[in-house]
Amino acid sequence: MPADMTEKIFETTKFGQAALQKLNHVTNSFRLFDAGWLETKPEDFNIMKVTGAEFRVAKFGKNKGKMTIIVPGTKRTVYVTKAEIQILLTNNSSKQ
Repeated sequence: MPADMTEKIFETTKFGQAALQKLNHVTNSFRLFDAGWLETKPEDFNIMKVTGAEFRVAKFGKNKGKMTIIVPGTKRTVYVTKAEIQILLTNNSSKQ
């Protein structure tokens, strides 16, 4: 996990967008920070586990001023299928 979660990185990916749709409402301080396929072989990839949480700014220490602290009780996990990601990819390419 990056030391500073200020930037929304996973949220710009198709799997991240699919996960956010499933999570429905999230706060502005919510970040996706962990994702991975449940299957081990690439040819079997079908379901991705995506986890996020609300983060707050550290008040002291080496990361003071950076968004690095997970707010307790805010961690959420969803499962996104390859088909759900593919729908977003297809919708995006048809708009171009």
